[in-house]
Amino acid sequence: MTEVNLDNVRQQLTALNLKADKMRIVTVSAMDEDVLESCTSNEGECFYNSYMNVIYGKGERYVLGYRLENEVVDHAIIRKGDQYFDPTLQAEGDFKEYQYAVMAEFTVFDMMKHAKSNKDFPPDVDYIFSKASKFKNVIDVERLKK
Repeated sequence: MTEVNLDNVRQQLTALNLKADKMRIVTVSAMDEDVLESCTSNEGECFYNSYMNVIYGKGERYVLGYRLENEVVDHAIIRKGDQYFDPTLQAEGDFKEYQYAVMAEFTVFDMMKHAKSNKDFPPDVDYIFSKASKFKNVIDVERLKK
């Protein structure tokens, strides 16, 4: 697994007007190759891929947040059971487990409802910030007002 400095990550998330201490950090694992083969995994399309994989039952939740690297990267993954997967990155090959900061998780119904109000695009970080008052558990709404 790629090691990251969690203090540095928290500083970056806080600078993005997030409540870093309220965000869960999870480990993203590799999925079985036979399951991966049946997943939507277009290169560089994590939001679309995760959206489609939840619609078609490859995941139970659409998960929005940040890949924890030297610089945090907004990204979408899927959850199945209590495990988190990233078919987009895994399909690129040479996948290593990594840590991920969760902003929000959506069931298929909630994901589709949000997509409908987002011009049929899967929810992304910009969309979540546009609805900040509904996600104030992880977004520092007071800092956004400054």
